[in-house]
Amino acid sequence: MDRAKEADKLYKEAVKLSTPSLLRMRLTGEWEQATPLFERAAMLYKQTGNLACAKDCYERAATGQERQKSGWHAAKALEKAGEVAKEMGLWDDVEAHYTRAAELFAEEGRPQAAAEAAARGARALEERRPEASQLLFRKAVEWLEDEGKDMLAGDVFRQAVAQLVRAEQWSDAVSMLLRFAASCDGMGARNSQCKAYLGAVVVWLYAGKAKDAWVTYQDALEVDEFARSDEAFAADALFDGYRSGEAAVIQETVKRNVVFSNLDNQLARLARKLPQGELAVMSRQLGGTGGSAAVGATSEGEEDLT
Repeated sequence: MDRAKEADKLYKEAVKLSTPSLLRMRLTGEWEQATPLFERAAMLYKQTGNLACAKDCYERAATGQERQKSGWHAAKALEKAGEVAKEMGLWDDVEAHYTRAAELFAEEGRPQAAAEAAARGARALEERRPEASQLLFRKAVEWLEDEGKDMLAGDVFRQAVAQLVRAEQWSDAVSMLLRFAASCDGMGARNSQCKAYLGAVVVWLYAGKAKDAWVTYQDALEVDEFARSDEAFAADALFDGYRSGEAAVIQETVKRNVVFSNLDNQLARLARKLPQGELAVMSRQLGGTGGSAAVGATSEGEEDLT
């Protein structure tokens, strides 16, 4: 029997078993028997390229696992349904299945698995549903933080930051970096913590928010490990470059400080593209003269932050 015919046979038998039948004196579906048949049929349908039937079978298998109080296996089936939905371009289903899978893992007391499922869903949705992607990344981080498992969240934080940077959500990216820094502080990951603080400064400067960059830097200096780190000295040199008002000085500062290259890829790329925005304005905001392009007094609201 070929795979397509075998899949059809398994599917029909599974539907029969999972459907209540008065004739067979079956008041509820026999999900314990039906579920593995749906799972086998789903695999065969996927192998033969029948994605619609594969997704349907994975969804039914998830229902069967939930009926048997097996949230873990239900979540696994829903993740597979989400994978197939992505191949089909059914983005509502992708979001729904990965979200529910993550929730089921969390209900089973497995916050790390929940976070990983949410992160997988976020990556699947990143291009087509960026807002939903960002929400799933936030949920992933929150599950780990709430359970005191944020020490396991390094990769999730980095993926979330990268996604927010790609989406040009600068404020949210900084907030995620600062949450990552706080998480690193709790588990003694000093190197990652210092890079997160420097990354936050870079994001604000790339966004043209010199004031916010300066405030973030000053707050970070309250952390002793950062205050005496290479990342802090690099940030200080970067601010000096901005005060000069000269793009070449800023570019040279980034080029000669290897710590900028050691940032995570998305942040390192931002650093290499500095300066962005109104350099003369940012220079004056940081106490500089605005450089050769700036003439005259500081504009209203551009107070000296040094």
